[in-house]
Amino acid sequence: MNGADIEAQVGAAQGLWTHTPVDWGADLGFVKASGHPNNASQGYLGIGSGTRPGGAATQTGPAGGVIISEVKVVNLTVNSAGIAVVFNTAPTSCRVNYGITQAVASTQAGTTATAQTIALSGLTTATTYYFSVQATNAQGTTVTGLSTFKTF
Repeated sequence: MNGADIEAQVGAAQGLWTHTPVDWGADLGFVKASGHPNNASQGYLGIGSGTRPGGAATQTGPAGGVIISEVKVVNLTVNSAGIAVVFNTAPTSCRVNYGITQAVASTQAGTTATAQTIALSGLTTATTYYFSVQATNAQGTTVTGLSTFKTF
């Protein structure tokens, strides 16, 4: 297959090729992250105004658990960030798990509001952070897949 073969294909994007969850920039000299998916079926659905309408986020949780959506990184600065999130029902508790490794060892509590922004402060300048959102109700705990952001 060559470039002309690819250009001749018409699919769901009406002939336009877009980035997929497996496009990690090897052609630009970037090294593939250890947790990066090997194919699109394993990829993250996107956050905020990302790759899926409504900002669907992969998540695991119990039946009847809180559904987490519209996860966005907002108010990003050199040493702080906000994680905006919407829940389908008020959680009894929620938090952002974050850190500079996929172990996300730090946490910041949120409120019981269905739409909120959880502020993260004391971050290091020009550093990539991993994060997930966690919400609990009477049925159990739901956690999103990991996402990243980088401070300025």
